[in-house]
Amino acid sequence: MNPNSQPVEGAGEFNLIRRLHGLLNDYASPELCVDIGDDAAAYRTHGNRVQVVTTDALIEGYHFDLGFYTMEDIGYKAMAVNVSDIAAMNAKPRFATVALAIPGSLLIDQIECLYGGLRICADTHGIQIVGGDTTRSPVIMLSVTVIGEVEERDLVRRSGGKAGDLLCVTGTVGAAALGLHLLRRETESGPGAIKLAEEARSHVAHRHLRPEPRTDIVEDWKTRGVRPNAMIDISDGLAADVHQLCAASGCGAVVRRPALPVAEEMRIVAQALAADPLTYALGGGDDYELLFAASANTCRTLDPASYTVIGELTAERGLILLEDADGTVLPLSRAGHDHFASKD
Repeated sequence: MNPNSQPVEGAGEFNLIRRLHGLLNDYASPELCVDIGDDAAAYRTHGNRVQVVTTDALIEGYHFDLGFYTMEDIGYKAMAVNVSDIAAMNAKPRFATVALAIPGSLLIDQIECLYGGLRICADTHGIQIVGGDTTRSPVIMLSVTVIGEVEERDLVRRSGGKAGDLLCVTGTVGAAALGLHLLRRETESGPGAIKLAEEARSHVAHRHLRPEPRTDIVEDWKTRGVRPNAMIDISDGLAADVHQLCAASGCGAVVRRPALPVAEEMRIVAQALAADPLTYALGGGDDYELLFAASANTCRTLDPASYTVIGELTAERGLILLEDADGTVLPLSRAGHDHFASKD
């Protein structure tokens, strides 16, 4: 059987990207700083300025469920996931375009609510929406492109990590994926079926529906005059993104499971759902926190409340380990989201 004739299902998202990359123009423009394979592309414009460009799409029934997403939630999240990619390059988001595909039956009021969500997120991060496209579709599809800027010396790639760097995350992880699990359970069981304190429920639901891109962290680093060596945003899941950062940097890593930062509200919800919070912290996606590698000296200059050290990079390329509380060390599987992973 011709290997090119097999279904994309099961090939894996990253294998597909590599195959498609191989079909594209090999010409390397001298203005290009970052090519396919990072959180965003980057190219020089004038002087030492670099523009950073990213595009993400959200599709009804796959990325969002109208059973528990409002139209405003959809718009907000579509903008937020792109802003997060810009933050992961240590850049400032500036402009955005929006391509919207919708069923003809959708009400104008609903579309205005969706754009209201886009506008709320854009305004929060200082972004101007400057254009886009609209067309008809059987379901709602929303594709956003965000353009950011950064001085070339401040640009951070996935590939800059070094053995001995501390591996760190901003905020907490796992709540967004657990929030999705809770929202689905509530849809199936009906409101009130799962007894939870409203504060805990709201925390995990909000983390899924309205992720907060960490442009605040990037701005704080700029004022302190520091930058990490390598960085990626946590979209596919912490374990998967550790693998991606290490692959790009040519390093290995040790991740310490007890060090993973998990919010107390998440622990409460996990207990109610009989779930392991650390499993969600490692394998859940949609956190949109920043995973970064930096020297110990750099970390000492950062706000200690803004990040958690979860391990370090090692010289053993491709060897990604998970260390448990009792000192047991096992390979860290690449758990997380993959659009085209096999369902078997």
